[in-house]
Amino acid sequence: MRYNRLALSILFCLSSSLNPLFSLPANASVKSEGIEIPAEFADMYAGSTEHFTFELASATEQVSIELNSTPTSASLNAASLGRVEQYLSRYYVKKESIVEIVSAMKNIATSSLCQGKVSECNLMPERYAFTYDFEQKHLTLFINVGLIDSHKTAKSFHDATNEQYGAINSINVNYHYFSDGGSSLIARDETLVGLKYGSITSSIYADTSSDKFEAEQLSYDFESGNRRFQIGHFKYGYEQNSTSFMDLSGGYSQDVINYSSSKNLIDGGKQNNRRLFYILPNKGRIEVYRDGHLIHSQNVDAGQQSIAFRDLPYGSYTATIVVVSSGREILRERQQIFNNSAFSLNKGEYDYSFSAGILNDRYDDIEDTLDGQSREFRALQEKLGYRVDADTFIDDGNYNYVEELAFDHYFERYSQARSLELDSNNFVEGKAAYQLTDSIMFGGRVLSNSDSTMAEVGFKQSINDVSTAQLKYASYSNGSQFIAADANFYNVGVGYEKFDSADSDYGLDNYMLSNTGYERLNVNVSSNILGGQGYLLYVNNKVDADNAPGKFVDQSDYWSVSAGYSHSFIADSIINFSATFQGGDSFGMNDDWYAGVQWTVPLSANWSASSSVSISPQGLDEFRNSVANDVQFGDSLSMNNELGITYNGTGIDQNMNSDLSSNISYNDEHIMSDTYAYISSDGTSSVSTSLSSTQVLSGKGEFYFTSQKSDSYIIVDADNKNSLDTHRGLLSIYNDNTLSYNQNIDREDTVIPVDKYKAFNVRLDTDSSNYISDEAHEAVGYSLPGTVISLDINLVKIKTFISSFDDVNNKAISHVECSGEGCVDVEKIEEGVFKISVIAGSDYQLISQNQTCVTPSLDRDSTYIVNTGNNYCLPGLDNDEALTLVRDNKLEPVIIDGNEYYFVGVFTNETDLMNTGRTLSDVGLTVITRIVGQRKYIYATNESSLTAKQETVLNELSLYAKSLIKQDNFASNWN
Repeated sequence: MRYNRLALSILFCLSSSLNPLFSLPANASVKSEGIEIPAEFADMYAGSTEHFTFELASATEQVSIELNSTPTSASLNAASLGRVEQYLSRYYVKKESIVEIVSAMKNIATSSLCQGKVSECNLMPERYAFTYDFEQKHLTLFINVGLIDSHKTAKSFHDATNEQYGAINSINVNYHYFSDGGSSLIARDETLVGLKYGSITSSIYADTSSDKFEAEQLSYDFESGNRRFQIGHFKYGYEQNSTSFMDLSGGYSQDVINYSSSKNLIDGGKQNNRRLFYILPNKGRIEVYRDGHLIHSQNVDAGQQSIAFRDLPYGSYTATIVVVSSGREILRERQQIFNNSAFSLNKGEYDYSFSAGILNDRYDDIEDTLDGQSREFRALQEKLGYRVDADTFIDDGNYNYVEELAFDHYFERYSQARSLELDSNNFVEGKAAYQLTDSIMFGGRVLSNSDSTMAEVGFKQSINDVSTAQLKYASYSNGSQFIAADANFYNVGVGYEKFDSADSDYGLDNYMLSNTGYERLNVNVSSNILGGQGYLLYVNNKVDADNAPGKFVDQSDYWSVSAGYSHSFIADSIINFSATFQGGDSFGMNDDWYAGVQWTVPLSANWSASSSVSISPQGLDEFRNSVANDVQFGDSLSMNNELGITYNGTGIDQNMNSDLSSNISYNDEHIMSDTYAYISSDGTSSVSTSLSSTQVLSGKGEFYFTSQKSDSYIIVDADNKNSLDTHRGLLSIYNDNTLSYNQNIDREDTVIPVDKYKAFNVRLDTDSSNYISDEAHEAVGYSLPGTVISLDINLVKIKTFISSFDDVNNKAISHVECSGEGCVDVEKIEEGVFKISVIAGSDYQLISQNQTCVTPSLDRDSTYIVNTGNNYCLPGLDNDEALTLVRDNKLEPVIIDGNEYYFVGVFTNETDLMNTGRTLSDVGLTVITRIVGQRKYIYATNESSLTAKQETVLNELSLYAKSLIKQDNFASNWN
């Protein structure tokens, strides 16, 4: 019976920490399980009220509750019911789920999902599950995320106070020259000034060809928590939240005050990875314009090329794509760009935006036109001989009597310019977006000025990671309507817009969309076909000019189909096919088409040959052969030169030309530049070049240059006092504990662009370098716009060397210590051999049992670990008292291993050394010499007591030894 009780008690003990096979519900009798409970354990299964710690798995807090417990099961005591409900509410468990969980706690047992030790179980239940640890008095609740109310989940917003603010200025300069079209210089300067609270942004644009100099943006932006405030001038609109998908086609200039919701301080959003594909017959350049302003340019090779949407400015707008090759423009087309925030909301969340301001005149040339017309009007006044008001003059019809044919055109243009202006420019706007499901968003928008009102609704859906669709409909109070649909399914993109203009009066609808009705369809397809890459572009733009408010129409009536295909060919070559068919009223009476094929063959690692042919309705349009060479000059400069011969024209107009083109790219840590130059034997020449650089001013007033543009930067200033040893260490940057940058740095200033609205930790590990620093090796910060996170560290050069040490008796030294401000580390490699690190140029002293360990002098500028060979730890070098002195009229030797040694001195002069050795030998003393580098250390020893003459000689030499040590400080062992 004793053994049965022991076995049963072991079983009960195991049941408290393991998921038992014989677990008993609270209301089950032992008899029903076929086990007879001994009287000693009856009380345990009768149940008792005990205190347990209760926790929601992964929660940061626990709560103490009372359970009516047995070793295998329990039930919640009524006294703790309210405490459990409050605890679960704090972690945003849904109310109905709390009721369900509390009800289940009437019969608590460890879930069958838990296998093994209860305390080590981590469960992922479909709804909820418990682990019950009777022995540790602990109850854990595991729940599915679906039981959490995501609307109420606490969001941790980063502090909007910017303690690491700075100033960032980016400049981009483009120069264009065409032999038949003059030259132009285009410059854009963008400045972002970080403030403690918010930031200021400006953008200045200048173009010499059109005499433009204007401010595209000047604004103040501040975010705090989930709110954002913006005020300023925006020529092309401004970045907002998810409501931006409601923006209609194109942008418009405005001076505005905006208050909106924001999720930026939680998540920085996502980049758009859509691309536009093109095939170029030759090397050239792709440029992207928005309202005539250059916004992106890049040199490209021949063949299939693309533009990533993430490289384009933020927003929804129509862009003009221009492709230049062989010194001429070979393609110009308009593409609708959708590049804004999408699906940054959780299910059931919403964004809002409220704005009020002034709508600026839409057409850039109106003011210039009026200026020109004013000059004409002044000339008219001079001809008439008196001053006249233009409006009165027109209204009275007097101009018909004064050289009416000469002035009809002027007054028509004057009236035309005035007709393309709003009667009222003030406006108010409200927008909202609601995330209905994880993939479906609805939006609404109302914009009104004193003359007209626009109401808009929108729908957006994400089908999967690479497929989205959106639909927008807008209605104006004058009866005009606008509808837009955009869909992307894997590699297929379709865009459709239609604007029905209700009347010929220029109003809010014309200002926001176009001064004429239009209908536009875009189709963009790219795919891998038979091992190659193909694309198809279709654009159809129709103009309804019946209700245009004047003769100026800002739309074109045309259609275009472009297709291309690239595939690998023999000998690692690439063959490209392309064709374009265009037509419409903008092309006159006849449609136009052209097609081409290009074959590029690599000749070597840096040389290639290319042959191409293109045809048009006139026949063979161009046949070209060329050879190209790639050259790399260091890490920063690369060049591609191409020499070609081209046969052009059909029929009578035929010619053959040779040409030379060059693509030059330069990119270092300070600037980025590229140049495309072309010259032909027919006299045609062109040059297009761009130069960009960003200047960063930290909060400490330090100025840095970088070729990489960003809204936030991390700057590491590792000052090594101009040492020739450039390697500073391993720089690591962590973004929310995820490694995002890991590079060895070899220059003093390292400027790293980082994404905004992210938390960063910067660390410089100098273990791999020859430097140390007693300053902080780490900096943390959060990258708000205009943030410059700085890690400034003064590096101290470390000299590491390896040495073996013997004592004066040539026995290996077992232990070495370092003393002094220059000491860093002493590591014993093996018996008598040590690896020693000291600060270059600083005083240090190596000691072993009151003996000074000496090595050859060290070179403070060398970068490698030096093996100094076998050296010595010698007595009598550390201070004056260790020298041979007369004490109480007796010489006191240094005793090592029972032998008496008298230190005589250290010598670098051979004559002095020989004379001293002869003097000691003459009086019968044994001379011991230990050589370390250029120094020779002399000791005298004698097997018997010293004679009077020996003492006299040693006393005389001891004074000389003292002077030598004072001149040669062993603690400053540097060249």
